[in-house]
Amino acid sequence: MTDALAQSAAAVSETPRAPRKRDPERTRKAIMAAALKEFSQAGFAGARIERIVKAAKCNIRMLYHYFGDKKGLYMAVLESAYVDLRAREAALTIDFDKPLDGLLELQRFTFDYFEKNPKFEGLLRNENLMHGKFAAQSRVVTETAFPLRRTIERLIDSGQRQGLFRSDLDPVQIYVTIAAMSRFHLANGYSLSATLATDMTTAEWRKARLAHVLALLEGYLTAGQR
Repeated sequence: MTDALAQSAAAVSETPRAPRKRDPERTRKAIMAAALKEFSQAGFAGARIERIVKAAKCNIRMLYHYFGDKKGLYMAVLESAYVDLRAREAALTIDFDKPLDGLLELQRFTFDYFEKNPKFEGLLRNENLMHGKFAAQSRVVTETAFPLRRTIERLIDSGQRQGLFRSDLDPVQIYVTIAAMSRFHLANGYSLSATLATDMTTAEWRKARLAHVLALLEGYLTAGQR
């Protein structure tokens, strides 16, 4: 190596490296993703902050900086999960002049969403083990459901005015039915598979289940009108 090259290499090696820039949004998202997994699997009581920061590859000080404490983090995760669900619902293309298609589309979406988001299903399951303690404290959880309820009310009204739907439909009952038919086979799939000697985890069974669910919903909505 020539003297010039040696001097150049020495200069580079002695040059202090620029400190890595902090990315607060990336860190916050990493914590939220790790916390969603931890809370969905272990619940609030069983979740460990140490496991969350390890998975998020950050230090515990940053977690407390962004979220205050374990309760603050859990509430942020819960509200974010609901906001994501409601935002995707709101993005559906709903034609209120075709109310049956609209409610069947909402059923398809909800069925698909729960299957593709098992961490949300786990989060809900654990939240209900606590009797909805944190959901009841959140204005976000309640308020984000208002547009959904209004959409269902409008679809029911349209269907009744067109003579397509029965006259005694309740929007809350309808959504609870939609959610139940989208979640029950997931929350209880392993025990039901064993009990009924049917593998409910296969794509073929899930496809048949969705067809069954859609037929049930349509039959109830239109009972006595055709």
